[in-house]
Amino acid sequence: MDTPPHSKSPLAPSPITDPSTLNDTSSLLAVKATSADAYDHGPRLSEDDYIQLADLPLSNIDPNYPKLLLIMSSVVMMIIITALTMFLLIIKPLPLIIATGFIALTILVAALVIKLIHLKANKIAYGLFKHEMVLREGLFWVSTTALPYTRLQHVNLSQGPAERRFNLVTLKCFSAGSGLAEIDLPGLNADLAENLRQHLLSQAAASHQLPATKLNTREHSTSVDDPTPAIERSQQDSHNG
Repeated sequence: MDTPPHSKSPLAPSPITDPSTLNDTSSLLAVKATSADAYDHGPRLSEDDYIQLADLPLSNIDPNYPKLLLIMSSVVMMIIITALTMFLLIIKPLPLIIATGFIALTILVAALVIKLIHLKANKIAYGLFKHEMVLREGLFWVSTTALPYTRLQHVNLSQGPAERRFNLVTLKCFSAGSGLAEIDLPGLNADLAENLRQHLLSQAAASHQLPATKLNTREHSTSVDDPTPAIERSQQDSHNG
């Protein structure tokens, strides 16, 4: 008795018999394997291994910088108080009690602002580490900025007339793709700032050359083991199979 032919189910997967499809699949797997081996993430860290920002050993800026801000802010406030006094007593005179109250309140506010500016300047700290530079600043709202050397593109030193009097400079670090300075560090001694600038540029140059060196080493090791690329080897294996 003749057996009727079995009808093919539309849901059953069809076997891959096209050699070109096999070659493409093998090439895709080889590319994925190469991409997975291109970067080594290393072991996963636990929360106990995280570096606490409060524990970072940072250095303070030059003590002359808070003094400079104290002098500049005091001069500005004296000018404002003098102008206000002349306005209230001479240009548009008010009753002596009211004018005295306004002037006293202005002096208190000016003294508070000067004190806050001085305290904020004393809170500026920075640190250079193996892979990055860290800047911490702020009095009530503390900001901590970390700039990896791999992103550092340019380092600039600026000095104003008042800073020149105290031999101080401001260091600015610019990152890739940013028009503004990622790190704006004032209050550095001029000699120290120049050494710091040279160190940052050397670290940035070394970090930029490191990925290219690793890539060249990987390509060299691959060519020594087998001069045939991984994709061509997978295609040859599929043809041989």
